[in-house]
Amino acid sequence: MRIIKQRVGGRILAAWLLVGPCLLVAGTPVIASSSSEEALRARVEQCYSALQQGDWPKVERFLTKDSKSIFRGQTKKPLLAYKIQSIKLEPDGQTATVVVQVPLMAPSMQRPIPVPNTTLWRLKNRVWYMELSRPQPDANAQQALFGMAPKAARAPVPLVTSKDLKFESNWCGLGNVQSGETPVAKFLFKNVSTHSVTLADVQLGCDCLRLKTQQKEYEPGESGTLEIEFDPASLSLNMEESFSQVVVLRVEPGDAYVLLTIAARVAPAPQPPAKP
Repeated sequence: MRIIKQRVGGRILAAWLLVGPCLLVAGTPVIASSSSEEALRARVEQCYSALQQGDWPKVERFLTKDSKSIFRGQTKKPLLAYKIQSIKLEPDGQTATVVVQVPLMAPSMQRPIPVPNTTLWRLKNRVWYMELSRPQPDANAQQALFGMAPKAARAPVPLVTSKDLKFESNWCGLGNVQSGETPVAKFLFKNVSTHSVTLADVQLGCDCLRLKTQQKEYEPGESGTLEIEFDPASLSLNMEESFSQVVVLRVEPGDAYVLLTIAARVAPAPQPPAKP
């Protein structure tokens, strides 16, 4: 998974930003076949998908036996996003180094900064597992795995979740999308408060997304649909990729937020046949 976007933009939200699930769900082990790198990539995607969902028991399915106790002792928060940067298989075919970028957030940052996190994977009984090292003297050594800044004296600014708008779902999966198609993600909601509510700002975080909804204000009891068009052509893909993007909706009054996730599996546009 290389094209998962992770820019949030706008004002500081919080260091502990929780997100909805992305498209991929960790399931049964992926067995190494003729392409070990392909099998490893699938395992990494499934592992980090579980990290994004905050499903810690599921994450443990992708860890070596000794790594599980280390993982349980770590401070954990769901990832905002992730992007596989590189996979390097060792000559023996039994170990591999995987570099994954995760967005680092801290109170002093205006927006998330992608930080590379290097992980070690081992092939055991034809299945890839991530191996964690024992904690270093620096207690923050492996916190980058969760996109968390090192501990600081200054506490993070809490994210206020809007209770005025009730969404039917905070996640929209667009399924398989061909480059050149422009599907629309639709988030249905209702103003359940006793006052009018304004959609003050929608931070899309990716040039491939475009807000279609024009209405800003909704009266008590009024329903609406937040429509966001997805144009994968701007991603310039040359292979099939998974896409996941968190959209940040700011609501007034109260300077509150709603986090929405758009996910898809994107295939590049078919290439014309070569001329004889």
